[in-house]
Amino acid sequence: MTATTLQLEVQRSRFAHLLLAALGAAVPATLGSLIGRDRAGPSVSPADKAAREAQAVRDLARSYQKTDPGFAADLYAAASRHELTAEQ
Repeated sequence: MTATTLQLEVQRSRFAHLLLAALGAAVPATLGSLIGRDRAGPSVSPADKAAREAQAVRDLARSYQKTDPGFAADLYAAASRHELTAEQ
């Protein structure tokens, strides 16, 4: 019983970090669109936007490199694919 509870707590804290990161990225974008900041700001090309998003994913992958190398490799691959699709 204790091992199961401990394992669930570890998994919950691991995914909570990802959830908070996703929410932290979504909230400013939503607020910006509500107040019209996106319309007034300079336009960003899709390739530049994809490069920034891919870099954010690579930063996340770097944080998992030692604890979960398989997951980090998947994140690196996803970032590369994201950049390649934006270039086409």
